[in-house]
Amino acid sequence: MTEPHNLHQRQQQLVKILTFLSNGGNFDQAKQLFDQEFANVDVAEITAAERELIANGLDPREIQKLCNVHVALFKDAIAPGKPTAAFDTPGHPVYTLKLENKIIDSLINDELLPCLKKWQQDGGENEYLKRMQQALKDLMTIDRHYARKENTLFPLMDKYGITAPPKVMWGVDDDIRGYIKKACQLVDQQPLPDKYVIEAAVEKATQEVLAMIVKEEDIMLPMLAEVATPADWARVRADEDSIGYTLISPPINWQPTEQELTDAANKPTNSALGQQFNEIAKQLAATDAQVNQITQPNHQEPAANLPVDPQARIDLATGQLSPEELIAIFKLLPVDLTFVDAADQVRWYSDIPDRIFPRTKSVIGRSVYNCHPPKAQPKVKKILTSFHEGTSDREEFWFSLHGERFIHLEYIAVRREDGTYLGCLEVGQDATYLRSLKDEKHR
Repeated sequence: MTEPHNLHQRQQQLVKILTFLSNGGNFDQAKQLFDQEFANVDVAEITAAERELIANGLDPREIQKLCNVHVALFKDAIAPGKPTAAFDTPGHPVYTLKLENKIIDSLINDELLPCLKKWQQDGGENEYLKRMQQALKDLMTIDRHYARKENTLFPLMDKYGITAPPKVMWGVDDDIRGYIKKACQLVDQQPLPDKYVIEAAVEKATQEVLAMIVKEEDIMLPMLAEVATPADWARVRADEDSIGYTLISPPINWQPTEQELTDAANKPTNSALGQQFNEIAKQLAATDAQVNQITQPNHQEPAANLPVDPQARIDLATGQLSPEELIAIFKLLPVDLTFVDAADQVRWYSDIPDRIFPRTKSVIGRSVYNCHPPKAQPKVKKILTSFHEGTSDREEFWFSLHGERFIHLEYIAVRREDGTYLGCLEVGQDATYLRSLKDEKHR
């Protein structure tokens, strides 16, 4: 084995192997090439190599398709991350994510797949079919697990320049949601489809879910462990409850200790891996922006909650309101509001009790493009580009969400009187109730 020691050489060799796979190369041959060159590889090197492929023009969705192949290629060679005592503390976001993964794994391997096998043997509508139906409904709640990751951990990765993995992983998350939904629909159909059709759908969904557990725990979390501070994890924990959990009760509260905060403040920030990874991220950031034509975020920390002067009044042209009154009004409006500024960064959202789409404080200052899965980014880019160029001022959509709620969504350009673009207001409304109204009701 002639393992390359120079960081640049290692990086280029990984990119060469991944490019070979992306161009349809044989997996066994790629594995042989990798084993000849590397004894081990850090997660930062893997994600930086994937990032360079994207920077060189490869669609993130192509990496998404090969995500499981990449995991299989590197699985036995990934260098273990540094153990962090806080991660083993109940209530810590990492502890919670891993606990959910254990429950999900058990649901699949101890209930869903055994019931599938027994149902195939017996056939018909029986106890095992009912248990399989319920297990798939339970698996559907993985949406909350993924939503927490996408709205709390992905913004944290963005903060430290780790932008390629979220792009790929979000797309895979959406695929998995679709696989589970398809399996649920098949086992609920009357009459039931062929048992081999059901088997294929259930096995596809479960294989992808189990593969994602590996990606989260062996790639994403070690990467975050290198860069995230106790204060970062505290912010993640503060945002989690608003999204919810999968198959577990809400965890106990967790806060970093004063000692952990002090140790983090005194800890050198130039560890070998962190320094190498962030340098690669800096080098590639400009290229990413040019290739994808999506501005990467100049992330700013969310402003601290400052005390509000109860006597202060805000002039709103048609009257004056105090900040307290304004916040209370926004919480009562039957619509979701989100404001994206002229730099395409999220600056504010209304905190209503039952939002259509989850929002967390971690999103403030984040590029709006990174708040959407890869397949939705081109559409968002097209809308905002038309707003910037002045060729459009409003875009409207409506659709069924999960077959239960009818959603109306608008993007509205916000401008000064002279036409200068200030940003975009996203307005979402659950119109299910409104569509059900009939006749008339007067005061």
